[in-house]
Amino acid sequence: MYDGGVFPMTRALSVVWAHLPGKRPPCAICSDTGLSFLELLTSVRPLLERDDIPVTCKEKLLVSGPSEEDAGFSLNGHSLEELLRESDRSQFLCHSSKCQPYRPTVEITRDDRGVRCIKAPELLFRKAILASMEDAPTRIGREP
Repeated sequence: MYDGGVFPMTRALSVVWAHLPGKRPPCAICSDTGLSFLELLTSVRPLLERDDIPVTCKEKLLVSGPSEEDAGFSLNGHSLEELLRESDRSQFLCHSSKCQPYRPTVEITRDDRGVRCIKAPELLFRKAILASMEDAPTRIGREP
């Protein structure tokens, strides 16, 4: 519950990657370091677990006519892409000293085989992981 000051944190991280049969893990890459999201998660996991935040990773096979848009990572039930975009917007607002147009740093690209890939700076992936553990009213559809 929001008390007007600090948002409570979920003390666990549940990562689910949903994919179509025969497909590789969703493409999510740190644009500045080249790490995949799974590589970054591997490096962050021991830090979370050291602080008594259990991390679970599950694979979910999509079988009943889903589209490519249904595939991807979710963190504590929130789409990684949405978390990245939200982190990008909040970072822009926090660092704006002048009125400047918003320039997103989260990109959706396609490789030579047409596979959809989300790219963002590593810092935004790290912020997305933390944001997934916030029980923020705006994220879950309630007003403070």
